[in-house]
Amino acid sequence: MATTRTKWLALLGSALIGAASAAFAQDSGPLIDLLVKKGLVNDQEAENLRAELVKDFAANTSAGKLDLSSRVQRFTLAGDVRVRYQYDNETQNTTTATSVTEPVQTNPNNDRSRYRYRFRFGPTVALTNNWITGLRLETANSSTSTNDDFGAPGSTNFAKDANTAYIGQVWIQYAATNKLGADRVDFRIGKYAHPFFNPGVNGFWIDTDINPEGLSEEFVFNNIFSKWSLAVRGGQYLLANNARAAGRVAPFLNTPSMLYIAQAELSNTHIFESNVYGIRIAPGFVAFSGQENNSMTLNQADTSTTSNYDNLFTLLMPVEYTFKVLNQPLAVYGTYGLNLHGAKRSDFLYSTSATSESPVFTSAAGDPSAYNQMFNFGLRFGGSRNPGDLQVTAEYRFIEPGAYSAILLDSDYNGGRTNGAGAILSVAYNWTDAVFSTVTFFHAENIDKNSIGAVGYHKADVLQIDFSAKF
Repeated sequence: MATTRTKWLALLGSALIGAASAAFAQDSGPLIDLLVKKGLVNDQEAENLRAELVKDFAANTSAGKLDLSSRVQRFTLAGDVRVRYQYDNETQNTTTATSVTEPVQTNPNNDRSRYRYRFRFGPTVALTNNWITGLRLETANSSTSTNDDFGAPGSTNFAKDANTAYIGQVWIQYAATNKLGADRVDFRIGKYAHPFFNPGVNGFWIDTDINPEGLSEEFVFNNIFSKWSLAVRGGQYLLANNARAAGRVAPFLNTPSMLYIAQAELSNTHIFESNVYGIRIAPGFVAFSGQENNSMTLNQADTSTTSNYDNLFTLLMPVEYTFKVLNQPLAVYGTYGLNLHGAKRSDFLYSTSATSESPVFTSAAGDPSAYNQMFNFGLRFGGSRNPGDLQVTAEYRFIEPGAYSAILLDSDYNGGRTNGAGAILSVAYNWTDAVFSTVTFFHAENIDKNSIGAVGYHKADVLQIDFSAKF
């Protein structure tokens, strides 16, 4: 064993130290851990080798001159840049209380073109004992968009007063294997990308640009039967921490408005040529709790932070199955959602009274039905990881007015509103593993054509042409 161990140490040492490569040296940790696991080196020999690599890295590379705290195990910088042309034409509903037919549009060509950009950048720092922290800067301050506009209004042409970077993510994380009876655990606190399975273009039931604020937990159990694994996830997120809103009564005077998400994913997947194949099934729910203020009517567009955070308990069933066709991955995916409080949420949307307990309906729609269902269904063909990959996605969406909340929906589809149904077509091509182009078209029309005000749009068309780079 001593001869074998010496041979492996000599081989590894010459490969890593002799290379004097910053990338190779930084990535050597998993290989050293594997040698320890196989019993080819002991813990002390592994630590000595790590120390020698760090010493050589610092002495022989320019990157090694960076002085990092001894508490830092790994320091990673990453980000992306995107330039976009966007055309959209979103036509408002104009039904009146005396009309019961398809609304007559006074502005059927409410179109505009925008030239946009996005920039996201930040460090991720791996600390000792399985702790991680990080932050990310983003353009734009919207909760569901990180886009800024070229030629935006400013004090002069080419002004920089609209080009502001915001803190889009900031978090502390604990991620470890073989803890608390699970094969892997992951706990996060702060503002970060959510961990939930959410198939669909830009995400279906939660926009991929949303960074929820609060706590999340994930427990992963591998091979619970045959090759199936189970991931249990939960999230407790703040919607509004200033609970002393006008009209509140005890016991809700100082209770924050909250978003709760839970999901249990069963999966049987494997990776081949950088693509994931297999099946994922992830039932869960999304729920609001908070204001319980029945003197406030729901904001019709349902995109404002003053929206009423009540009457949402939507059960969700996302499913995806990926298999090989013509030597390429073909994914069939979909999600069905049912809001158990959809009827009451529809009353908030359609009533003109000041209380949901005694709604008054004066619109052409009258007293609406529950309007409590939503779903998407899509096909995705091709890869999106390697140079030359071409990926085509076609998806259909259907979201009734009371089924969900627009503060969570994809803002590109139907303006992020409910009461919409229609299709999405997206084509993406990878020029390299870091540079790619995407063309996406969104089309939605209202489900309830007699809805009042801004419950969805009469019609919403959006075309996006993107050129992106990630690093």
